[in-house]
Amino acid sequence: MLKRLIAMSSLLAAIVPVPAALADGAACSCRHLESIQQELRNAEALLKIQQKIRDQLETIEAPLIEAKKTPTHPDSDVNIYDRSIRERTRILAGFTLPHPQVKGYTGPSNVKMPFGTCEQSASDLEALKSGSQCKELADINLAHENAHGAECRAAGASEYWKRLPSKMAAEEVVRYTEQIAALRALLKKVLDEGEMTVEARLEPRIQGPQFDVTYLYQTGPIELKGKSSPGSDQWSLDGKGVQIGRIGKMRLAGMTCTSSGQLNTKVNLTLETDGLTMALKGKTTSAPGDVKVQCRGGHGMSMRPQGELSGGSYFADQDMRTESTMSRDVKSMDFAKLLAQGGLSASGTETIKVKLICPGD
Repeated sequence: MLKRLIAMSSLLAAIVPVPAALADGAACSCRHLESIQQELRNAEALLKIQQKIRDQLETIEAPLIEAKKTPTHPDSDVNIYDRSIRERTRILAGFTLPHPQVKGYTGPSNVKMPFGTCEQSASDLEALKSGSQCKELADINLAHENAHGAECRAAGASEYWKRLPSKMAAEEVVRYTEQIAALRALLKKVLDEGEMTVEARLEPRIQGPQFDVTYLYQTGPIELKGKSSPGSDQWSLDGKGVQIGRIGKMRLAGMTCTSSGQLNTKVNLTLETDGLTMALKGKTTSAPGDVKVQCRGGHGMSMRPQGELSGGSYFADQDMRTESTMSRDVKSMDFAKLLAQGGLSASGTETIKVKLICPGD
């Protein structure tokens, strides 16, 4: 956390999301960020549960398959399909999607393919397409369903439907693995096309015996630049800007004082994200700048070393949204705790705004 007292600054920033704008058949953009994130989180949860079903059902089915090879085995007459299905039902009983209703989606929850056939419901497929938030999301979900139909036709309807439940789950593992890869690629695409900015405002009031000063530190907006990394879910964006430091109000030894001038601080930021969450870190370097103070009976000027460095982590594990404003109490900040050790108190608020500006906005 950056801190400085007229030589103290704090910048904490976030990233911007954008309001979703739904348009049938329109290309996905960062306006659909939340919808894409929710689709991705659902697909990841479904992959995980299907992996669990596949693995647990295989442990049930494998010994029963072996038992049937020996007519005298006590489990040779067990209905493998029935026992496996009952276990699948038990596992699914406690499962819920992270986002049961994905933002903006109005299509069906599933596409019907009647038992014993490879024919998927044409009306369900059309409703999925027309009810999707944007074209690429529709394409990704349709690809999942079309792959089921293709697998059925390749195996033949009879063979496809007589598979053991573990094999059905294994197919879903493949489908959701493909869907997740496509959704992550789409998430990267819409974020790469947008412009991320960060701005912050910190107004700490420092009080002590014969001392009452309110400072103002203003940063940005700073544009963060960078592209997603091929083959990696994590990537970085960097930005440079200036933080301006001034004195808003000052009262010393019962005297009201006025101030002029400002302190300038160079700010370097690095934002790391996977498109779902984000973390911000950075450093500051003091640059030329002076603050003059005039009180009744005297005056003064700020003194600080040039090139002074500070930095660290500003936040981690924050959800990425298209637009967000975060506030926190100055009392919770590190510099306020240090001031308290010297008999001074700090109050006020730090506000950070993060924006993701979509093309055309």
